[in-house]
Amino acid sequence: MGASIHIKIYGMVFIVITLVTVFSLFAIRMSITETLSQQLDDRVKSIGSDVAAKSSDLMLTNNIYALQKLVNDTKANNKDIEYVFILNERGKPLVHTYENQMLSDELKLYNKVDNNDNVNLVLFNSEKGIIRDVAVPVVKGLGGTARVGLRNDSLNKALVDVTKHIFTIMFFVLIVSVVIVLGLTRIITFPITKLVGLTKKVAIGDFSSRISNFPNDEIGKLTHSFNSMLGNLEKERNEKEEYFKEILTRNRELTLLNSISANITSIDEMKKVLQKFVQKIVHELSLNSAFIQIKIGDQIEVISDSKEKCFLDMYSNEAEIKEPRCLCENEEAKVNNTFPLLVKDQYVGKIQICNTKELDPYSVKILKTIGNQLSVTIENIQLWQELKKKEKIREMLLEKVMTVQEEERKRIARELHDETSHSLSSILLGLKVLQESPSDEVRKNEIKKLRELTHNTIEEVHELAWQLRPSILDKFGLKVAIERYIEEFKKKFPAEFDLIINGIETDRLRPEIETAIFRVVQESLTNILKYSNATSVSVIIMKNRSIISVIIEDDGVGFNIEAVLNKDPSKYNLGIRGMQERVSLLGGTLNIESERDQGTVIMVKIPLKPEGGDILDSQNHAS
Repeated sequence: MGASIHIKIYGMVFIVITLVTVFSLFAIRMSITETLSQQLDDRVKSIGSDVAAKSSDLMLTNNIYALQKLVNDTKANNKDIEYVFILNERGKPLVHTYENQMLSDELKLYNKVDNNDNVNLVLFNSEKGIIRDVAVPVVKGLGGTARVGLRNDSLNKALVDVTKHIFTIMFFVLIVSVVIVLGLTRIITFPITKLVGLTKKVAIGDFSSRISNFPNDEIGKLTHSFNSMLGNLEKERNEKEEYFKEILTRNRELTLLNSISANITSIDEMKKVLQKFVQKIVHELSLNSAFIQIKIGDQIEVISDSKEKCFLDMYSNEAEIKEPRCLCENEEAKVNNTFPLLVKDQYVGKIQICNTKELDPYSVKILKTIGNQLSVTIENIQLWQELKKKEKIREMLLEKVMTVQEEERKRIARELHDETSHSLSSILLGLKVLQESPSDEVRKNEIKKLRELTHNTIEEVHELAWQLRPSILDKFGLKVAIERYIEEFKKKFPAEFDLIINGIETDRLRPEIETAIFRVVQESLTNILKYSNATSVSVIIMKNRSIISVIIEDDGVGFNIEAVLNKDPSKYNLGIRGMQERVSLLGGTLNIESERDQGTVIMVKIPLKPEGGDILDSQNHAS
C-alpha cells in the first residue's frame, strides 16, 4: 500500500531541510575554520612578537625573574595559550610556563627560526589537539627565541557554537516547515481526499453525492468538472432507469392486458378469464391480495386471489352483496387501495388491493390502465348482451307480427264469413223475397230492410278496415287520427281524458313518424285499459322546429319498470319493447317513469330530421 501524499510531502520537506542544513553547516564550518585559523595565526604571531619584544631588554640584563613573570603573565592573560618559553642563543630554555615540569626537547625542536626571519609558525598535533607554535627571534643577530604555543580551543568552541546554532535554527525551521506543510498539504489534499471519497461512492453506484466547490484554481476546476460529470452520469442513469421502468411497466401492462384481451362474450367466460387475470396481477405486481368485483345487469361477480401476510375475507353487507375485508398479519402496515371500474361514468365494479406496503407509482399506473381496459371489457359484454337481447326482441317482434298477421287474417276471414257473408246472404235472400213479393207494401218493407242490412254491412267493412289501418291517418293526418282514436277509446274506457296537440294542426309529418306516434299512443292506451285502473288520462303532443314530443300520463296503479324491462324478453313485455323499437328506429328516445299507486308517464322524443340530429339522447332507454 503506497504512502499517503502527506507522508510524501513531509518526507520531501524533511529531506530538503536536512540537506540544506548539512550543506549550510559544512560551508559555514569551512568558512569559520578558515577565518578563525587565520585569526589564530595572526594572534599567536602577535603574542609571540610581543613576548619577543619585551624579552630583549630583560635578556640583555639577564633579568630572569622578569622574564618568568613575562611568560607567566602572557599565559595568564590568554587562556588558550598552552605554553610560553624563551630560549637563549644556545637553544636552552631560560624561562617557561610549565612550572615544575621540564621542557621537553621534542617541543623545543618542533619549531626553529633563523635570526634573519621575523617569525616562524608551525602546527602540530598534541594530546590537547592542534597546537600553533610560533617562534620569534628575541634580538636579531644575538640569538634567543621566544616560543608561544596556542591551542585551537577558540576555534573548536566557535565551531561547536555555530553547529549548535545551525541545528537549533534547523529545528525551528523544521517546526515552521511542518506547520506550513501541514496547512499546505491540507489545502491540497482536502479536496483530493474528498474526491477520493466521492469516487468510492461512485464506484458503488452512488451518483447523487457532490463535493463543495473550491476556489477557482486547478483543484477547484477539477472538483467543478467532477461534479458536472457526476451530474451528467446521474441524469443519464436516471433517464435509463426511468426508461427501463417505463419498459418494465409497459411489459407488465401488456402481459396483464393480454390476459383480458380475449373476445369475452359471456359472464362465465369473463369469470374464467378474470380468475387467471387476478392471479397474474398478484404475481406480476408482487401483491399480497387482489379482488375484483363487477356488476353486469343484476348480477354481481366477485373474483379474488390472496397470498401470505394479507388476505381478503368476504362478508355480506346489509344489501347481501359480498364485500372484501382486508386482513393482514400486521394491521398497522395494512394498505388498502381501490380502483373503481366505470362505464360511461357509471360505477360497475372495482379492483381492490390488500397489501403490506404502499403501491409504487408504476403499479398504480398499471392498475389504472387495467381498470380502464376492464371497464371497456365490461362495456363490451354489456353491449354484447344488449345486442343479444335486442336480437331476441326483434325475433319475438317478428314472430309476433307474423302471429298477429295470421290472427288478423283469421279474424278478417271470420268476420267476412260470420258477418259480411251472412249479411250478403241475407241481402241475397231479401232480393229473392223482393222479386217474389206479391204487393207493393211488402216490396217497400223488404227494400227498407235491405237498405238497413246493406248499411250495417258497409259499417262492418269500414270498421274492419279501420282496425287494420286507420285510413284517416293517411287521409287527414296524425291530429285527426289521434282525436278519432281517443273518441272511440272513450267508449271502451270510462275515464277522464285530456288531449293537447300543438304544432301539427296544419303541418304533416313524415309517414313513418306519424305511424310510430299513433302506434305508441295506441299501445299506451291499450296498456292503460288493461292494467292501470286509471281515472284520468292525458295525451300531450308538442312539436317544434326540430323535435316532436309525446307524453302519455295516467294516475293508475303504476308498475316496477326495472322488473319489467330487465327481465328476458317475452310476450308479456313485447308491447313496451315494441314501442322502444319503433322510436329507436327513428333515432328518438322513450323514457318511462312509474311509481306504485302514483301512475305512469311515458315520454317520447323523435327528431324531425331524417338523420336524427343533435337532439338525440345519448341512449334509448327507459327510467
